[in-house]
Amino acid sequence: MAIPSLTNTPAHKPVAPGFMKSLAVRDFWDHLSQLIYENGMVKIIDFDLMNIHRLAPYIILCDVDFEICRHKLRFVGTRAVEFFGGETTGQFLDEVNLGPYRSQQLAAFNMAVASGCPQWTLSRVVAADETGSGLSMSRVSCHGNSYERLIVPLAGVGSTIRQLAAITYASEIPCDSDAFEHQEVAPEQARYRA
Repeated sequence: MAIPSLTNTPAHKPVAPGFMKSLAVRDFWDHLSQLIYENGMVKIIDFDLMNIHRLAPYIILCDVDFEICRHKLRFVGTRAVEFFGGETTGQFLDEVNLGPYRSQQLAAFNMAVASGCPQWTLSRVVAADETGSGLSMSRVSCHGNSYERLIVPLAGVGSTIRQLAAITYASEIPCDSDAFEHQEVAPEQARYRA
């Protein structure tokens, strides 16, 4: 049985790189990869949240402020609000709880601006014990959480990165140790627009 697409894009062969795990992240990449121009950029004017409205709960949009080197949250989907632990629209990204491996996550957002290339991260965290003793049975049962994120820079006039669009998908997974993965998604892994 085929898994239905979460976007409004026509059915076509998936193009997401194999390291992307969740259907939501893969659909986000699949949609945005169709918007990438030959210069490797997605233009803000081409990004329309309504085209991927089923993914909107997992998406955040940030305005990039070069003067103060910070990113301000412009849109925060309902699932992202839950993930952050509260409403964060209007706050700076470095003021919110990005989840595990916070400094690496912030670095991935900054790398998206610096390189102009999408950044993919995956954090795996063994579930903490509820007693606070540090001797969690979950470490024995190999239960944990996965936080997969894809950050895509959006270019304004003159190919300057003005916004970041990111999707975060959290799920429970079997895992026996904490881990963090990060990959820059090369533009050649996308289809180009003329």
